[in-house]
Amino acid sequence: MEKLDALGILKSDVENAVKKGSKWKEDKCEKWHAQMAGIEIVFIKEDQNFIIITSYLAGRKK
Repeated sequence: MEKLDALGILKSDVENAVKKGSKWKEDKCEKWHAQMAGIEIVFIKEDQNFIIITSYLAGRKK
């Protein structure tokens, strides 16, 4: 298993969140968010590639 970050989030979980999770884009910004299975990913799209900015455990109180 390949870990992506210090939180222990698996690379495969990040890939699944970006590919299959709920996605939304911030207004007037290039950043996208994807959420799935308790993980939220912030990323940008460049052509056919995704550049991950950060990943964190979702479900925190706002």
